[in-house]
Parts: sequence; structure tokens; C-alpha cells
Amino acid sequence: MYYKIFKISEGISLIQEIYVANFMRCNIWHVRGKEFDLIIDTGMGLSSLKKFIIDEIDKPIISVITHSHFDHCGSLHEFENRLGHKSEAKIIQNMRNEDIVFSGAWKEIQIIDKVKFPNYEGNTFHVTPTTLTGFLDEGDVIDLGNRTFKILHLPGHSPGSIGLLDTKSKELFSGDALYDGELLDEFYHSDKTLFKKTLNRLKNLDVEIFHGGHFPSFNKKRAHKIIETYLSGSNTIKDVSKWFKNSQSKGRQIFSDQDWTLAKSIISQNENKFSS
Repeated sequence: MYYKIFKISEGISLIQEIYVANFMRCNIWHVRGKEFDLIIDTGMGLSSLKKFIIDEIDKPIISVITHSHFDHCGSLHEFENRLGHKSEAKIIQNMRNEDIVFSGAWKEIQIIDKVKFPNYEGNTFHVTPTTLTGFLDEGDVIDLGNRTFKILHLPGHSPGSIGLLDTKSKELFSGDALYDGELLDEFYHSDKTLFKKTLNRLKNLDVEIFHGGHFPSFNKKRAHKIIETYLSGSNTIKDVSKWFKNSQSKGRQIFSDQDWTLAKSIISQNENKFSS
């Protein structure tokens, strides 16, 4: 078993790749719908995501990537309906490691459990290329039959980063535009000016719960704190190698699970608030 699944709230589950380092482990979201099920981001693809979830799903699957980085698009090719922003399309189609930001320090630091994947090597890891079967952009809507998501274009981390907003429950799947950790704005196609505009936009959105691309979900108050800290010049990773060594020196466990207790409590409160 290379994945595990957690029920986060009614209709929303979190799927995690077990043997990916906790700081790199992408949140793979499964949202159940009346007519369609939604998969948001697809992890590194070290093993088949579709085979893992197929017994859990009895409806057509809509697969969406929030952006094209290697930790979010690894199993995208397994799904028939593959949606994302047009700015990420060429990257997805070619999947060159330099383009999906799997080069340099990302090949050198420990992001995969070598006990379980002894043959894994950064120099030989590749994501399977595929094509987007449709494009998503600002204002588009994904309708699952019983809940809808409005697409937000959130550039900065990457040109085609998007978020999926449920305006009824006021939940946003924000990808790597915002998560509860050090933010990344140093990639070859990152744009710090656009990133700041995106974060200011997110700060002013009517959103109660943020489901980020990494780490546990969080509320509006925490989102404001993360954004304000970034805008003040902190909470970024400028040098991945130095950051990783510093994390090790502080005794951070590379493959430990994050504690979702607080996040689930916040989500439950929000679910009760908007259930009527």
C-alpha cells in the first residue's frame, strides 16, 4: 500500500503518498459529487493513484491539477478527464524535469523513503507526459451535481496556478498559491510581483477554510497570518539545500505524519456552520 486516505469532512477526503517526505507530500483531494467525483492534484505518481481509488469511486472522475510541478501531476496521465490552466499545458505535455521543477537541489535532498523505494534516484525519476483534455481559467465552473467550484487564476508560484472555490461552503482548494508552510517563489517561472497580488487577493476573499497543496488545512485567521508574514519578507524558502539542512538540524522528522486534529476541528465547525 503506497497511499492512505483520510475523511476530512462530509464529501471530502485527503489522499497521501505514504513514502514521500512530509514537506514534499502533495495533498491529493477527493471530493465526492452527485454526478461526478473530483480529484484535485495527483501526487508524484510513484505508484498508481487510479488503482488505489477506483474501488472508492462509482462515478466519472474529473481530475484537476492546480499547477504542473512534479509533486502535483505525477498520476495525471492515468485519468481520462485532465483539466488545468492553459499556461501549464506545454509543461504537462513535455514533462521535462527542469520544467516541472525537479532539478538541482530537489534531486539531491531526501524526498523519498529509500527503504521502501531503494531504486529511487533523483537523476532517473521522471513524470509521465500527458495532455490536458480541457483548460480552466478565471470564472470557469466545475459542477459535480450537488456542489460547484469556481475557478480562480492564482499566478505567482507558477504562471497557471489555480484554485477551486466552493462559494457555498466558503472552502478554497488553493494548491501551492497558499498553504501552511514556507512559500516558494524562486522557481524559473515564478513571479514575485504576481504572487504578492495573488496573496493580497486571497487575503480579501470570503473564504473560511483553505485546503492547501501541502500540510493541514487552516482557517481565515491563519491564512491572514501566513500571508502577512510572507509580505513582510519572511516565510519563504530561498535556498532549498540550506533549508533542508536547517530542518534536519532542528530535528524535524522527514517522514513523520502531520497532525490534522486542529484542522479537522476547524473544518467540522465550518461544515456545521454552512450545512443549513
